[in-house]
Amino acid sequence: MAGTVRLIIASAQPELIESARVGLNHKPNIDMVITVARPSEAENKLARAAINVLLVDIDTAVSDDTYVSSMQKRNQLKVLYTSAMFRSLPKKFNIEAKFIPKPAAFTNFTSAQFVTTLYNETEGFIKQNVRPDYRELGRLVDGNNKVILIASSTGGTEALEKIISKLPVDVPPLLIVQHMPSGFTKLFADRLNATYKLEIKEAKTGDFLKRGQLLIAPAGMHMKLVRQQGKLAVECFVGVKIHGVMPAADVLFESATDLLKTNAIGVILTGMGADGAKGLMMMHNAGAKTIGQDAATCVVYGMPNAAKGLGAVDFELPIDKIADKILSLT
Repeated sequence: MAGTVRLIIASAQPELIESARVGLNHKPNIDMVITVARPSEAENKLARAAINVLLVDIDTAVSDDTYVSSMQKRNQLKVLYTSAMFRSLPKKFNIEAKFIPKPAAFTNFTSAQFVTTLYNETEGFIKQNVRPDYRELGRLVDGNNKVILIASSTGGTEALEKIISKLPVDVPPLLIVQHMPSGFTKLFADRLNATYKLEIKEAKTGDFLKRGQLLIAPAGMHMKLVRQQGKLAVECFVGVKIHGVMPAADVLFESATDLLKTNAIGVILTGMGADGAKGLMMMHNAGAKTIGQDAATCVVYGMPNAAKGLGAVDFELPIDKIADKILSLT
């Protein structure tokens, strides 16, 4: 609703919640007040309820501020923080954020003060006429856009670089499962990000897929595609090892079958074992285009050979031809 505030409060303090609900109930321009215990629980409510202001109680709803910032950009939120210790907050929360002092104890007087300050901040939001960052929103994708999914293991880091070095900055989103020891996927992602023009990072739950971005599944966690607010995102989670590995490419590939169908491009590179073969076959049967690295350029022709044996590979190519084929398919 234009000209109104729809507020969601992330707090586990009953006194704060009750004060805000009662105090804001009859204020002009306050259209809705919703409460959750922590910011992560707000994600699925933001779009459905057209929320435009988020209040985070740092004292009870501890949150990674990077996640809150990401949620803010994706949903065009005004984010406010509150704390009874706002003068000595950790530096990680000191990021162009507005802090509202929270009383040590909620009385009629202190509650009224708190609500007045909160309302004044939300009223200021209405007057700012905040416009969305359409350039950032335009990078997000849904199931109607092409997405590239790649699996690799032994020898895969070098193979991946040969592909990444040839990709343009506006390439469709890339999701990668590279078998590596715990801790090494972030180091690998950071090195690639510093070397190439694409935005490359270790994935985390809630990351939305964007053009020009490459997400690497974190070591020790599976990664799958999910839909959030009509857009595609990833979920990273600890589960059972598949083919003796976690992350497993089969988990990622299988999640793409329903969400992407013909808009997926599956790639399986050098590696030992059979991870990814079954998932690539499912993608192939759903209409995706699939690529396998050839035996001559593989360090270990295990994973591509297993996929080829199932009939899951449309194009078998040497590593230096795979980037061109990906681009031609997109």
